[in-house]
Amino acid sequence: MISIAKNLRKILLFLIFIISFSSISVNAATKDDALAAVVNFLKAQKNCNTDMMVTHSQYFHKIENVKEFYTWFCTETPLEEAKITNLSIVNDETALVSIQSTYKEMVTLRTTPVVKIDGHWKIVMGIPPSGAKSTKKQNRSAKEAEVEQLFTEYTNAIKAHDIPKMKTFIKILPKSSNEKIEKHLKALSQQPTPEITTYGINMISDSLAITQVEIEYPNHSYTQNLAVFNEKGQWKLIFGHPLTNSFIPKSDHSVNIK
Repeated sequence: MISIAKNLRKILLFLIFIISFSSISVNAATKDDALAAVVNFLKAQKNCNTDMMVTHSQYFHKIENVKEFYTWFCTETPLEEAKITNLSIVNDETALVSIQSTYKEMVTLRTTPVVKIDGHWKIVMGIPPSGAKSTKKQNRSAKEAEVEQLFTEYTNAIKAHDIPKMKTFIKILPKSSNEKIEKHLKALSQQPTPEITTYGINMISDSLAITQVEIEYPNHSYTQNLAVFNEKGQWKLIFGHPLTNSFIPKSDHSVNIK
């Protein structure tokens, strides 16, 4: 009996190893595929290959003249170099990428989703800068209403100082510090509760939305573009990764600090 138990334990450990290894391999392949789409887009932008730019991207607003826009932009503002500073995998169909792009007269800093649509990874382009907000919709689709409800329930959890409940509405990405997040949520629950108003909700795919929110405290307010995604039927805020699209002026007289 002892020998049988040992053999069963070995088999169980072997199966756990195989499952874990398979999961790691899938995650690695997902990251490679998402990264390749971003690299291909940036190479196409640098070469002003607008067909390939269209192939490897999904534009934020549904417009018909994306190729013409890309042609104008890469002709008027050629990309000199780009650096991918971070890529975080959310699930097998969603990632977030951060990019620093250098042009002749400016530098752009961008954090944006990369999504798998019809089997192909695409970088989402054209997200408005933080601070801009769409006119609030009165008649939302069913999915948009679900996204809006997420922020209502998240705010209610903050008001109730219910940290375990708050955690059910957020997605914590790998390599995040659980200790720091725990401290942040605790501090958030102890501050005056913000009023969170959702404005534009743009459905990028069935499971990913980009939401413009206004977060209002007693003495100040600000707007952000936030990514939310659907995990097993529950919409969640991708925590700690606000979407950015910032433009910094550049000149020949910059000062480098070493």
